[in-house]
Formats: sequence, structure tokens, C-alpha cells
Amino acid sequence: MDLILDVAVDFISIKVIFALLVGVAVGIIGGGMPGISPSMTIALLLPVSLYLPETVAIALMIGSYQGAMFGGSISAILINTPGTASAAATTLDGYQMAANGQSGKALHMALFASCTGGLVGVIILLAMAKPLSAVTLKFGPPEYFGLMVLSLSLIAGISGKSLIRGLISAGLGLLIATVGMDPIYGTKRFTFGNINLGDGVQTLSVFIGVFALAELLTQLSKGRNELYAKAETLTLKDNTLSVKEYLSNFITMIKSGVMGALIGVLPGIGGSTACFISYAEAQRVSKHPEKFGTGILEGIAAPEAANNAVSGGALVPMLTLGIPGDVVTAILVGALIAHGIKPGPLLFVENIESVYTIYIALLLSVIGLLIVGKLGVPIFSKIVNIRKATLLPMILIICIVGTYSTRTNLFDPTIMIVFGALGFVMKINKFPIPPLVIAFVIGGQLESSLRQSLVLSDGSFGIFFTRPISAVLIIIAVISAVFMFIRNKRFQTKAEMSEK
Repeated sequence: MDLILDVAVDFISIKVIFALLVGVAVGIIGGGMPGISPSMTIALLLPVSLYLPETVAIALMIGSYQGAMFGGSISAILINTPGTASAAATTLDGYQMAANGQSGKALHMALFASCTGGLVGVIILLAMAKPLSAVTLKFGPPEYFGLMVLSLSLIAGISGKSLIRGLISAGLGLLIATVGMDPIYGTKRFTFGNINLGDGVQTLSVFIGVFALAELLTQLSKGRNELYAKAETLTLKDNTLSVKEYLSNFITMIKSGVMGALIGVLPGIGGSTACFISYAEAQRVSKHPEKFGTGILEGIAAPEAANNAVSGGALVPMLTLGIPGDVVTAILVGALIAHGIKPGPLLFVENIESVYTIYIALLLSVIGLLIVGKLGVPIFSKIVNIRKATLLPMILIICIVGTYSTRTNLFDPTIMIVFGALGFVMKINKFPIPPLVIAFVIGGQLESSLRQSLVLSDGSFGIFFTRPISAVLIIIAVISAVFMFIRNKRFQTKAEMSEK
């Protein structure tokens, strides 16, 4: 306790607090701009951190990490363009709320859910770092496959009125995920001789295409009068998140935060998978699942809580095992090593002060996010007051620049346009977009885990049922899919009867 207090005293400094708030603000801006991912934001701050004292540098980097995870929801809600891959699930209800004049309420829900999820991530990191690192070591290809099957089973709950259309959409997403390099043999597949497809289809190009550009084309198809109509906003009271609304979603946020943190512990899974899983789970247990996708607070609370909780969970394998779970934590490892801090099992013995510094920085960054975000939400929410005739060309430019800036390659905006056209056609024919996105996100990990498992078992599928964790996950997946299918049928039947 004395050691923790000594470390906490270091944070009672104008330099440290200023660095933390600057990191959060830069993270929010970077996360809110499509193409400027959390990893890119932190990479840009890395050279600056090398010239700062250890505590100040950690505060800057951790603050930007938390800020970027929330920042992606701003563009996702306001212009249906996920600023980060993990904010894609937020577009499903967030943009609908903004279109209904509730941008302020949606942004506040995203902010408070992010802070709540961030606190859950910190608590799990503090209490379960070492036990969770031991569990992580037990995850091999069969266990990862079981987790991916569970994620895939959730498609039954978000396929809308037609399960067939949902399955077709998911199948298309899995097919797109196979483009690129074979995970086992290293041969090229479905690249058609194009070197740009060697690494597969870029995630951001797909997300921006099927969400933002498809919506842009949909708005353009409505005619001139719709484009020049002034957007209506609700009164300040109706567009502000109430305490009652926050508390009614509190359980959802806590549960999604726990799910996000636990998934974040697993290296290589990513925040986008955690957010879609939490979104589908919130829909599964909801009393009104048919309202998801139409603009409800639950649809924002679940993915945003999971989103920021992932950051706390992702630090578990990084600190305890020295294994970076994603690009962001890999950059953080480099920053820590540059300051003489080597993540790994010996870190908790040789340099426990640095561990507590990271813990406290992560906790304070949540508070910093609440402060900076609260000041920024009223400004951000005014974007929806702009006429569509003015806003849509700006969105198109953001989409093109965002996809281009990821790899500075003109091929990526081209792919984005292709997927924008695909998303537009799917929306016209009432094919749900979320199953395609979920299947695309988990498709690569699903295939590689399946094939690696079969290599280990000499082609026997029994490996998935002889290992307890994978067997339990697959059984839960089957039960969950059947449950959601039956429940969707019941709601569909009730809706048809009420219409008659």
C-alpha cells in the first residue's frame, strides 16, 4: 500500500495531469477520424514520449489509448462512418439515433458507456491479471475456434426478419475473409493477380464502404428535397441522457464490459469482435430485441462498454507475459522498453512500481475521458444540424481520405467504393449488413484456428470435443443459435398477428 501511495503521489503533478488530458484529447480526435486508428495515434505520440519522464510518458500513451477507443464512436454516430474498426457495431443504433435528432443523447450514452466499460477493464486488470494470464496460456487453436463459432452463432440473432438473408450475408462475409494469403500454406487466394490483395481486403475499407458510403448512396437516392431539408433536432431535455436512462442500461454496460475485458485478454482477437459479441448478447437478452438497429440506447451501451474494457484486458497478456495482443499494445511494449521497462513475468518482481504506474494511469485516463468527452459532446452533436447537401460531400471526402491514409494506397478507396455499392444493393434488397461484417471480422481467425487444429489432430474433428474449453464454447454456440432462432420466430409471428 505504501508503494501504491508513493506512485499515486507522482500523478499529483500538473505535467502528468496535463499529459494525460492531452493524450485523451489527441486520442479522441485520432479515433474520430476514419483512417487514423488508435495504433496510428499512439505511434505518432511515441517519438514525443521518448523525451518525457517515465510517469508523464505512460500517462500520455495510456490516455491516448482510452481516448481513441471512444473517439471512433463519434463519427460512427454522427455520419455512420466508424472511426475505428471496433466502433462498427456502434453505427447500427448510434447513427439511427442521430438521424432521429438524438445525436447528443447517443454521444452521451457512448461516453458514459465507454467510461463504465473502462472502469470494468481496470478492475479486472487489477484483480485478475495473473489468473487471467494463466487461462490465456491454455487457449490454443481449438479454443480459439470454439470462441469464433460462438461469435458466428450470434448471427442468428441479428439477421432481422429473414434468417436466410442473414446466412447469405454471413456467407458472403466469410468468402471475403478468404481473400489474400492462405494461413497454412502461404499461397495467394482470390487475388486475381492483384498484388494489393495479397494481405486481404482491408478492414476499414469494408467497414466504411458498407456503412458510410452505402448510407450516402441511400440518402442521395431520396431526391433533391430530402438533401436540402434542414435537419431537425429535439429540445435540449429530450436530447440529453437522463440518469434513469443511464441506470436502465447499467447492467448491460457492466456485462458488456466484463465480456470485452475477458475477450481483450486473448491475444489477436481484437476490439471489433468483442463489440459485436456484446451487441448480439445484449440483443439476445433484451425484452425488445426487434428494436435493435432502429436507434436504441442499449445498442450503443453494449458495444461501447466492451470497446473500452478491451483496453484494460489487452494489457493483461502484455504486462504478465510480455505478449502484445494487438498493434496498439505492441507499440506500448516498444514505448515501455524504451523507458527501461520490460514487460513479462519478471516485471511484477523487478519493477512493480511501473506496474502500479500503468494501473493508476489507466484509472485516471477514464476520469480524463469523462471530462474531455463531456466538454466535447455539445460541440460534436451540432454536426447533424448541417444540411445533407453540404454534409454528404464532406462525408465522401472523409471516406476516401480515411481509407487512403491507412496504407497511402489508392487501391483501398477503390475497394471502399466497391463495398459501398455492395452495401447499397444489400440495403435495397433488405439483406442485413451486420452478419456480413461479423463474418468478415472473425473469418480469418476462424479459418486459421480450424485448420491449425486439424493439423494438430491429423484431420480429426474430435479435438474440438476432447478439449473442455472448446467443447463448452461450441455447445453454448449451438444452444445460443437455436434459442435466438426460436425467439426471433416468435417475435416475427407476434408482429404479423398484430399487423392483421
